[in-house]
Amino acid sequence: MIGVYVHIPFCISKCAYCDFPSYSGCESLYEEYIQAVCREIETYQGERHADTIYFGGGTPSLLPVALLEKVLVCLRHQFIVSEDAEITVEANPDSLTLDMCRQLATIGVNRLSVGVQSFQDDVLRYLGRPHTGKMAYQLFEGIPKTGITNISLDLMYGLPEQTVEMFQQDIEMIPTIPVTHASIYSLIVEEHTLLYRQVQQGSILLPMEETVEQMKTILFSKMAEWGFYHYEISSYAKENYESIHNSKYWKYLPYIGFGAAAHSFDGRRRWENVRSIAQYIRYSNQDKCIFHQFEVSPQQGMEDFCYLALRMQRGISYQAFYKQFQTNIEDEFGKEIERLCTQGLLEKTQDGVCLSDLGLAYGNYVFSQFIRVSS
Repeated sequence: MIGVYVHIPFCISKCAYCDFPSYSGCESLYEEYIQAVCREIETYQGERHADTIYFGGGTPSLLPVALLEKVLVCLRHQFIVSEDAEITVEANPDSLTLDMCRQLATIGVNRLSVGVQSFQDDVLRYLGRPHTGKMAYQLFEGIPKTGITNISLDLMYGLPEQTVEMFQQDIEMIPTIPVTHASIYSLIVEEHTLLYRQVQQGSILLPMEETVEQMKTILFSKMAEWGFYHYEISSYAKENYESIHNSKYWKYLPYIGFGAAAHSFDGRRRWENVRSIAQYIRYSNQDKCIFHQFEVSPQQGMEDFCYLALRMQRGISYQAFYKQFQTNIEDEFGKEIERLCTQGLLEKTQDGVCLSDLGLAYGNYVFSQFIRVSS
């Protein structure tokens, strides 16, 4: 089964921290863009059985539901979509209404991923987010009544002017709202963003590293207390509510992306579509959407498999590694694994290794040990 990703690159405005390919002020292009996405879908020649569809962005909830439905109709015509497929739409509190949720449920959407980032209005202003904490809370209260009960929340920590107390207030909203999943990320200040320039100029201060570590400690403890399973570095889920689509990325499974800047992986090749909306619309008529593609070498595949698997709590399965690459992981990364276990960063499981509690704190270092410069 393949996962299908559809990129909707439109936003009300660019958030200060955002490095994703997204554009504001393009309302006149919505319909033309969706027509281009459908043309790309119609030319697809690969695996036909799909069990996840994910509308990401950008802000998919900016589009009229009729346009999202048009894409779903096209996908169901081109793919054999499982009856119980997970169909997710990313949304923001300022563009998602309860009436829209009802319409989304009617066309088959059964999961929402809502980008709140914080319930603190001061923090939201620093991030350039147009909603308020109250708007977000009221939205979550109403969504289950519309027929969608699989609801994910996005939060961030390490944010400008954010204190430990403010972050604790944010996460303590979680047990008061009907969410089944939470993605909670530490802020990464990406170059070429407004926030990066503000930090470089000293006009915005970020929390100290010790403060961020305190936030992380509280996060791990509270989410476990509230019955959320920490199944991936930044992801928490109630039982049976893990993100099936996102898990495909971490499990080295195939996925196909449609839309500007969408990425795809078929097990052997990775490719990326052109990023420019105008170019994408123009090229979709000529079957020339792909901007860059490359074959994944066996060595690179093994590296990708390992560091992606280690993002998940279950870690690397030696049996799954052998099934994928027809070689034993000990022959490829035995020295690295033993050293990381000795350092207390990995621990052995029944069928492999996973990050230890210490390894969670030094994940990027652990991942780097599976990537060889010469590859």
